[in-house]
Amino acid sequence: MKSDVLIVGGGVIGCALALKLAEAGCKVLLMERGRLGCEASSAAAGMLSPQTESLQPDEFFNLCIKSRALYKNFVAHLKEASDIDAQLREEGTLFVSLPHLQDHADEWAQWQLEAGLRVERIPAEELERLEPAVTKQATRAIFMADDLQVENRLLMLALAVAIRRAGVTVIEGEAVTEVLLDHQQVAGVVCGSAKIYAGAVVIAAGSWSGALLEKFGVEAITIPARGQMIAVQSAAIRHVLHSSQVYLVPRNDGRLLIGATVEYSGFEKGNTAKGIRALLDAAIELVPEVADAEIVETWSGLRPDTPDHWPIIGESGIANLWLATGHFRNGILLAPITAELMMQSLLLNRTVDQLQPFGLHRFATLPALHS
Repeated sequence: MKSDVLIVGGGVIGCALALKLAEAGCKVLLMERGRLGCEASSAAAGMLSPQTESLQPDEFFNLCIKSRALYKNFVAHLKEASDIDAQLREEGTLFVSLPHLQDHADEWAQWQLEAGLRVERIPAEELERLEPAVTKQATRAIFMADDLQVENRLLMLALAVAIRRAGVTVIEGEAVTEVLLDHQQVAGVVCGSAKIYAGAVVIAAGSWSGALLEKFGVEAITIPARGQMIAVQSAAIRHVLHSSQVYLVPRNDGRLLIGATVEYSGFEKGNTAKGIRALLDAAIELVPEVADAEIVETWSGLRPDTPDHWPIIGESGIANLWLATGHFRNGILLAPITAELMMQSLLLNRTVDQLQPFGLHRFATLPALHS
């Protein structure tokens, strides 16, 4: 039976959109080349921190802020729909300045204060009270009280359960190889020897979106950006901590996540001695107790970057073919707003106004990022 919408890609973006569409009454088929959430969505740290190091107000920043505002309801709805708690935490984020590291904390804190966002400058003595384990070399901190974090692996598990309960048909372990065209509009996809028909197709395949879209005649550049991560067993801190070199994310189970590198090395995953050393050095400098913590896990993922680091969301230029990809370091954060606005766009059969800045058309004069 023909689906109303076929989504290619089973990460957080594809699954969140599938749930929204199914709950709106659409017949949805979701296809994932591996397993649901097996790529960047499970490799992330789950920080919902749009304010940290945002140098200027723009459409992308506004989109991130609006998505963060949706997160409490998003997680609560997923818990109701799946019986899985994604462990949303609301302690906020501390950006810590160190004397020998250059950062732009004063500039971004100032414009955010002027914009009415909750930002607080914390002197060194107050930082020591809030987080005693932070290095005594810290000169100050910026506190973003509205920042959140979520356990992204549990979030993906919740989405995987919720979409199936909502009636989404899920196909895992099958790669889409071609698009079906009928009178210059998309009619479905080819998977192996099978033809699968749908009223609309959404490409949400992360780093693999660009190569897939090239086969469809659509030039949408997505660049894999490897991020290496470490988890240690430590209860040293309570807040999410940032410096200009590293972030540390405390989890409910006693793990402390340390991340993340940004490396343009093609589709090569895996951890390197250089990457792990750089993360550990920066983490130990920020929180010296980390030096004695047990390493319990290392991993890496491929974030889908674009030439301007903004996502590609909306129409493709080919009838019935839509894009929801290129979310780079903000896929977890932007899942609720992307799903909501893409659902509206698909039901209206036009890209809604809030998504216009993120359309494919903006790349006409931009050079490719990282050859």
